[in-house]
Amino acid sequence: MTRAGPPGDRQGAGLPRRAVLGLGLTAALGLAAPALASRSNPVELLVGAPPGSKPDLWARGVAPFLERALPRLTLAVRNHPGRGGLDSVAVLAEADPARRVIGVVTAPLLLARAVEGGEPFPATRIAPLAAVLEENMVLVGAPDGPRDIAALRALGDRGTLGTPAPGSAAHFAASRLDGRLDLPRFAFPTATAARQAAAAGHVAAALLPLPDAITQLREGRLHGIGIAAARRSALLPEVATLREQEVDLIASAQRGFALHPSAPAPFRAALLRGLEAVAADPDFAEQCAARGQNPRFIGPEDWTGLLARVDTELRRRWAEEPWLPRRA
Repeated sequence: MTRAGPPGDRQGAGLPRRAVLGLGLTAALGLAAPALASRSNPVELLVGAPPGSKPDLWARGVAPFLERALPRLTLAVRNHPGRGGLDSVAVLAEADPARRVIGVVTAPLLLARAVEGGEPFPATRIAPLAAVLEENMVLVGAPDGPRDIAALRALGDRGTLGTPAPGSAAHFAASRLDGRLDLPRFAFPTATAARQAAAAGHVAAALLPLPDAITQLREGRLHGIGIAAARRSALLPEVATLREQEVDLIASAQRGFALHPSAPAPFRAALLRGLEAVAADPDFAEQCAARGQNPRFIGPEDWTGLLARVDTELRRRWAEEPWLPRRA
């Protein structure tokens, strides 16, 4: 195969810039030309959740964009569910460093499972690579329910705040509302159950990841009370931030990737460039918008730091007030 040469080199002349860049990234990935031609040697995308689950569907949705950013790269999704993603962390940590495996990481959920299981910070075993999107938390209610934070506060003990299951990003965010929005909280088994309870008026409001409420908000089956973001979302510009209503809460979940700590440097560098290209891809942004997500590239240092800060906070909370019954 012909590889892109340095500026001024005739190799790659006449190719679109994206194609030339892709050839260079492909070379950096260290993939042999025969394997590239046949796509018979795919890179594994390791998902710590079962097929059809939200992490699995997200991984399968982002894979084509990474393949677009790195032409001739083929990704094969491999599901390895168990212990909320911790089993996939073990698989990645124990893999041959030369084996091309990328692990999917969802924060704070993976960190919460490690804390609950008494396991160390996952980044002591794997190397965070980058995140490519975030999901804001949004406070929602029935269309004929409370319109804003002031109306919710007026309910006092007569109202209930629904959340998804303990350990989820929305559940943790709701706990940070104590002293700011003093509604009794009820954790439902799933975000879907919490959303349905809010839409039916069985709870005064529910705090949910935006992807779990975006369709109902757009169709008018839910009312947006406030979004836990620094500024209004372009996806729902009519929904005020919680800060605008004097509730200082910013909360989001992130989706990203990790590698084996000893993964080859060229492989790691090429993937980083590919992921940065994914986050900047207009088609990826369009897919995110449809799903209620925001593209956001977070590089290795910042991604590791974010995970470390969240891990520290979760361990502090667990020590003071566990969100699940402790093991006997």
